[in-house]
Amino acid sequence: MKVSIDYVSKLDKPFFQYSGLTSRSLFGTSMRLSRSAFASPGIVFKPNSISTASPIISVSNMTSRTRSERHIQALSDFLGEYHKSLSNYDLDCHNEHSSSNHSEKPCYFDIELLGKCSKPPYGYTKPLQPCVLIKFNKRFDWTPEYYNHSSTLPQSMPTRLKKAIHESRKSNVWLSCDGANNVDKDHIGEIEYIPSPGFPIQFFPFTGQSGYLSPVVALKFKNLTPNILVTVECQLWAFNIEQRSRNALDFQIIIG
Repeated sequence: MKVSIDYVSKLDKPFFQYSGLTSRSLFGTSMRLSRSAFASPGIVFKPNSISTASPIISVSNMTSRTRSERHIQALSDFLGEYHKSLSNYDLDCHNEHSSSNHSEKPCYFDIELLGKCSKPPYGYTKPLQPCVLIKFNKRFDWTPEYYNHSSTLPQSMPTRLKKAIHESRKSNVWLSCDGANNVDKDHIGEIEYIPSPGFPIQFFPFTGQSGYLSPVVALKFKNLTPNILVTVECQLWAFNIEQRSRNALDFQIIIG
């Protein structure tokens, strides 16, 4: 487990990020991959400025657009990795309700599914409705045991997600995001999940396929309270994700 702690300028609250991510370079080596080393799935968010001085997503209505432009460029760079030759991918996998191990080709993730969150300015200009992209990390040989519309769902699962699952016929690793505490919940506003609050099981398992594309869900923050720093907590939901592993990601966002 890796935990990084950074402090935001002029704020005394630390930003915590959990990541079970193993270095991507590992998959380019010949070392043996064990199932136990990749037991817990995880997610990351974009744009992530953890490598810069401020590890929060900060968007301003002020005339200076440098910060917004940086986020826009970061998202464009990330999505640029998804522009691939279609001949290398299974284009029919989304029409099936089984995992993609039936095909030698990895499932193709079409970023057009992310709607307005697939192209600039990604909600980072007026009216401010910023998109945050949530990417599922590669987890070697991990196959989800997913909840569906007929499953008995955990009591701790958010009511809105329960409703979405019961009304859906999709097979997903489900995602829920909300404010980390009551104050955050009061100011987070509405979150739209695009295309849906989950990662299709057709992208699992990852077994080292060349050109594999991790699935992405876009969070569109539609009415954040201005000038309030909000901590967002995201959880993953599947039968084989233990309760202690569900809190997969925290990040902070503020608009001004």
